Amino acid sequence: MKDKHYHLNIYKIVAVVGIFMFTFQNIIASNPNTSLYNTLDSLLRHQKEISGKKEDRIRFIHDALEHEDITTETRYQIYLRLYDEYMAYRFDSAHQYISEAMHIKKEMGDTQAVISCRLKLSHILAVSGLFDKAGSQLDSVEDARQLNKENLLNYYDARNEYYLFLSAQANNTPYFYQYIDSAMHYRQLLVDSYSDDEYLHTFTNAVLLGEQGKVDKAISLLETYLPKLPEGRQYSVMASTLAYFYGKKGLTDRREEYLIRSAISDVRHAIRENNSLRELAALLMEEGKADPAFRYLQASIEDANFYGTRLRNVQNMFLSPQIVGAYNAQRDHSRYMLWALFGTVSLIAVLLIVSRIYRTRLIRRLRKADEDNKETNRMLKEANQRLTTLNSQLGQANEELHSLGHVKEDYIARFFQLGSSFIRSAYEQNNRLNRLVRERKLEELYKELKSQRYLEEISLGFYRQFDEAFLSICPNFVRGVNCLLQEGQQMESKDGRMTTELRILALIRLGITDNQQIADILRSSITTIYTYRSKMKSRAKDKSAFEDDIRKIDN
Repeated sequence: MKDKHYHLNIYKIVAVVGIFMFTFQNIIASNPNTSLYNTLDSLLRHQKEISGKKEDRIRFIHDALEHEDITTETRYQIYLRLYDEYMAYRFDSAHQYISEAMHIKKEMGDTQAVISCRLKLSHILAVSGLFDKAGSQLDSVEDARQLNKENLLNYYDARNEYYLFLSAQANNTPYFYQYIDSAMHYRQLLVDSYSDDEYLHTFTNAVLLGEQGKVDKAISLLETYLPKLPEGRQYSVMASTLAYFYGKKGLTDRREEYLIRSAISDVRHAIRENNSLRELAALLMEEGKADPAFRYLQASIEDANFYGTRLRNVQNMFLSPQIVGAYNAQRDHSRYMLWALFGTVSLIAVLLIVSRIYRTRLIRRLRKADEDNKETNRMLKEANQRLTTLNSQLGQANEELHSLGHVKEDYIARFFQLGSSFIRSAYEQNNRLNRLVRERKLEELYKELKSQRYLEEISLGFYRQFDEAFLSICPNFVRGVNCLLQEGQQMESKDGRMTTELRILALIRLGITDNQQIADILRSSITTIYTYRSKMKSRAKDKSAFEDDIRKIDN
């Protein structure tokens, strides 16, 4: 009997190791920012509805221009509101309405209001990559000392932004640090000037400190002020800047968190002129996560095209070659995991073969010793009377041993077939993706990487093998489970396939009790597994000992 249990335990180990290797990659890839990613992905799926609501709000504001008795000042204020709505949404419309507002104030002779409009116009021109036009608007302000306090601060801020955007365009050129120095100069002027705008003063001071090497102070300032801000343009910019400084400190998880928060704010408020989605895609590519990186880069490209910015499009173009690099890294890792799985299954199969050979030789040796040793025969005859009562048990054991030989052969063939199927599928997938990479069909590559069909086919095949293997090892398992349940609460398997509840109980029977491990194996959430286990306990005759009783179910 001890020998029988030994061999049955080997088969259980085979099943558990196969399951473990299949889910190992998912277990180690857990991410503390998963809930934030889920929120971002949900918002991106509903981006059209979000934009639709913004368009409705813009139409409502625009309708006010149709009133016949509208005054010139009121028209000016409506143009400013429309500019604010379009500033980070669409360049051409923002340009149109701020130009209209500036024209009104020129006719009224309001110099300070004209300058305020020029500064707003220079902002969207710089964002869109039209640096010569943006510079012309700033240069038209001949004497900054003649500006009122608000326009002076906005002028410093506009100059700072202008040089920052120029530095982004001139990255990896000799002019990069020249533009950065100019931006630092205007930041310092902003910080030195008293401002009622707490956000502008705090943000500029933090950025200045960070660029001076005082990164911890900059992070402290931004983290203290950020919770005061509602989601929107300012929140997105500050969260993105926090991510930048965490990146300088090498804290990748925190950098990732604030990039996601910034991107969530952008998408939720229809901010199409954004930076975080592209930066998040770059970070994910560095980590070899090609599929989400491609999705976020594609969303960033669509936003840049919708807004009409050349600068963001140029920055997006630099990331495209990294898609292939990230894909290759992911492919190599998948290939390694596949060979590890195949090697493990092969090793276990070899161990089973060696075990069977050893057992056969041991039986032959015992038979030979029985024939040659008369003393053994005499002892066996004397023990015959005591063994009579065990004949029925031995007969059952012999039947189990006989079927065991077939079980071993079946599982060797089954797991070789499973490994071969995984390898063949992986090579076919590898060939398809390589062809798409060679032909530079990025859209088709994205669709292929996004598709879950390949993983679903492997998962279904794996679960089918698991069900057949487990029910072969434990044919009385379902009946044993039903004996533990209350009347009318019984379960059943159909056509040799177990339900999710039965699979959870099967894993518990194999000794896997951790919710996280069970969730990873069955590709479900921890909450779902916990709910299933709670519901099954509530249906048991003895709720407190239900899972212990499950582990005691005989084969």
